[in-house]
Amino acid sequence: GTIIVGITTVDLVKSGLVVDPFGGTSVVPGSVITYTIRADVTGSGSVDDLVITDPIPANTTYEVTSLTLDGGALTDAADADAGEASDATGISVDLGTVSGGTSYSITFDVSVD
Repeated sequence: GTIIVGITTVDLVKSGLVVDPFGGTSVVPGSVITYTIRADVTGSGSVDDLVITDPIPANTTYEVTSLTLDGGALTDAADADAGEASDATGISVDLGTVSGGTSYSITFDVSVD
């Protein structure tokens, strides 16, 4: 979706990459899906307190400690870093204040039940 704040726009694109237990790309029990959420900020202004959230899809289980922001690991607990994740609450990444011309990449893994 797109969030428009004044003259600054945040475009969010979510994609998923599946790896099944046999090295293929079938969605079967035991497959791992790596989701990537890309946030592209455009415009000349900034957005304050941008938080990206996403639920854990039905019939999947969050893979503990798989949450990353721009390739850097985030903890699952609600603590000093930007991330938080659990099966119950989904993922949440607090990007804080973001400016036009920046991009962010959030990834997390789930396993198919």
